[in-house]
Amino acid sequence: MKKDNRMILAVMLLCVLSFFLFSQDAAEKLSPAGIFLLLAVAVGYQGYLHIRKRPWPDRRLGLLCGGMGMCAALLIWWACRMKADMGKYGDLITVESWVLIAVVLVWCGLCVWAEKGVTENTVLLILFGGFLIRIFYVVLVQSHILQNDTGALLAEDYGHMGYVYHIYSEGRLPDTYKVQFYHPPLHHLICALLLKVFFALGYEIGEMQELLQVQAVMYGMLTLFFINKIGIRLRIPPLGRGIGLAFAAFLPYGIMMGGAVNNDSLMTLLSTMALYYTLVWYENPSYKNIIIMALCIGGAMMAKLSGALVAPAMAVLMLHRAWKERERLGNWLRQFVCFGAVAFPLGLWYSVFRYVKNGMPFGYVPSLGEDSAQFIGMHIGWSRFLDFENVFDNLALQWDNHNWIDHNIPISMIKCAVFGEGYYYNSNSALCWAATVMFWATLALAVLVAAGYILWLFQKRQSAVEKVFLSVALAVSVFSYTKFCLAYPYVCTMNIRYIIVALYLAFLIFGGAVGTLIEGIGRKSALAAKGMKAGAVALAGGYVAGAVALIVQAGQVLP
Repeated sequence: MKKDNRMILAVMLLCVLSFFLFSQDAAEKLSPAGIFLLLAVAVGYQGYLHIRKRPWPDRRLGLLCGGMGMCAALLIWWACRMKADMGKYGDLITVESWVLIAVVLVWCGLCVWAEKGVTENTVLLILFGGFLIRIFYVVLVQSHILQNDTGALLAEDYGHMGYVYHIYSEGRLPDTYKVQFYHPPLHHLICALLLKVFFALGYEIGEMQELLQVQAVMYGMLTLFFINKIGIRLRIPPLGRGIGLAFAAFLPYGIMMGGAVNNDSLMTLLSTMALYYTLVWYENPSYKNIIIMALCIGGAMMAKLSGALVAPAMAVLMLHRAWKERERLGNWLRQFVCFGAVAFPLGLWYSVFRYVKNGMPFGYVPSLGEDSAQFIGMHIGWSRFLDFENVFDNLALQWDNHNWIDHNIPISMIKCAVFGEGYYYNSNSALCWAATVMFWATLALAVLVAAGYILWLFQKRQSAVEKVFLSVALAVSVFSYTKFCLAYPYVCTMNIRYIIVALYLAFLIFGGAVGTLIEGIGRKSALAAKGMKAGAVALAGGYVAGAVALIVQAGQVLP
């Protein structure tokens, strides 16, 4: 088994283990016994590697992951204690922020030093760190906090959890497409099945919704692993992938999505997998691979209809491959028919079902109406992009249309990327400081990513068709997002979750552009390349440290 696949398996097993390690109804959600159990797992794994006589790089990766895991476990234990008695420990919050930043920076330096640079092991360590911060978040923060359209596991609820509860309790799809019930049901069916398992294990209904967060962590981490796999397919070296994945894995909103019990995380995962398996099919156009592609995009649309946004990018590679070998037209037609026979029924059956049963229009999205507090339809045209008046007065999204309300799409994306849709950042001085730094760092990062994309277009590591493939994926997502924001003028439609796949790809492209640039400079001046590499690693490490400080502080002040 490949090393990255072994890491995926380890992360999935640790997610399952967390079901039993963490108590959602206790102040200290990780007990000392749980910490010792994690230590036993880390030591046992090292013993296994030693018995199997695995090479030292594999054992070193295990040691570093074990060290990170134990630090995260102790941090969870300490944060739970502080959260339970903020009056007693409140004075330590500022100190904790600085200590966290220092520890993360030192640890990043240690990992790079131990690996003698940014290697495949370093990339896996970044991904494992992203997993640990997500586990921290879901343990400390309740499932309905900073999430979208969640609701509760109640029969009368019409949010995503009400949808899940209806399937769980009634054993069938709801009879209406009211509120969130218009979504396709793949995510909700999986959640309902998990509720059956949780009930059999003796969990109360209040605990079940919190336990569903672990599923979201799995989806989020698998998404990042497949982004890495896309980078490998596109021949982006470890340095470039490491830089891109550091920003992707530690984007604050991406971490918050680790606790999302709605359908966004599953759709994001399946859309990313559809793009990856399109690259696999392009290299090896077998029926097996095209069926996997079809299952991925069909599943993405069955989780959320916007999963179809990756279809144009997939079509680019499919049609290009067919054109290259157009003398085999019959073979390609058969493969494409096979693809359509799987993808279209899987992705569209629910829309047809709702149209026939309830008359729900295709592509239906409910409107909140002009009397909604977050209506911004009074702002039109270029003011949605170029109006910066009062936009930086408050770094969190503003929803009060009696005073001032956020309507600038690019800046609202940055606000959401750092704070979600919450106001928590000014809860204390240390959190406000960390949040302010992260906001401006993310804004600067957005500019750098845009510049990196332009630079990447002129580099030669990827072929023209690969550049078109990724560019179409980005362009379609950005166009759809912008159109959605303008057609449904509300603050919530500017949420960055609607464009998260494109954002992860943009980070990957940025990392690839920086890595290729450093390689080119290295052929002329090794000293200049070394300095630029150190700067890029420091930039990524600083962002990771800031994100950890922000999320840890947020986890202690949020319910």
